[in-house]
Amino acid sequence: MGVANVPSAAGGGIKLVQRGSAASSGNVTITAVDINKSFVTVFGTASSGTVAASATVPALNGNKAAGNIVAFGVTYQGRPANSGGNSFTINNWTSSADAIALNSGNLSGGSNNLVAAIVQGFLANSTTLTVSGACRFEVVEFA
Repeated sequence: MGVANVPSAAGGGIKLVQRGSAASSGNVTITAVDINKSFVTVFGTASSGTVAASATVPALNGNKAAGNIVAFGVTYQGRPANSGGNSFTINNWTSSADAIALNSGNLSGGSNNLVAAIVQGFLANSTTLTVSGACRFEVVEFA
């Protein structure tokens, strides 16, 4: 689609263009314009809501390897320790391999409700532009 050129009215055309930004809602002072020959365009620059994280944690599975467990024990034979009557026993157990399975789970920080802010603006009078939120604006006055 091409650009359409509209011929300006006799002695007409654009008289003044004012551009700026507002950090929040409120009134913006502009150079005086004829509100009957002007219009405002507002571009919102803010959003509202939150973004929450969500994910699935996969199952964590693995194996414990087989191995030897050595335990030392003392068996007392009923004789005094200095007579050489004590004996020591060593017990050696073998453990088998075991499967380890941990369930999967979900990770969630809530719900997402992020929305682009809809910001509006209007000329309250010839020198005041009223906007509803953070925005960039353009006021165009025709001759």
